Amino acid sequence: MNEINFYKEKYYALDNFYCWVDQGSSYQVAVGQSFYYNKKMNEMQELIIAVTIATRFARCGRTIDSEFREYLGEVIVKGEILDFAAYGLTDAEQKVLNEEIREIKLCIGI
Repeated sequence: MNEINFYKEKYYALDNFYCWVDQGSSYQVAVGQSFYYNKKMNEMQELIIAVTIATRFARCGRTIDSEFREYLGEVIVKGEILDFAAYGLTDAEQKVLNEEIREIKLCIGI
């Protein structure tokens, strides 16, 4: 497995997402564009990007639409069986990711 640079992935996710927002896209459209242009992600990258973007929705009071909510549910379920350490995530990084996953699960009701 390829090791993941956790904070680099989070930065990349937000940079890409807000690039679309800065160009005038709604948050909902920016989510779609962020994933459309990142098709070569592995499952850990997909989880990190989805959760990172979703936490921004939750923390600024934005509604997560049904399509993104469904996608998040799928990504989180797949992510719960991943061995985070196998991707090179430190204990501290694993703690942050798990806390953010819990936050999103509460937000979307799973």
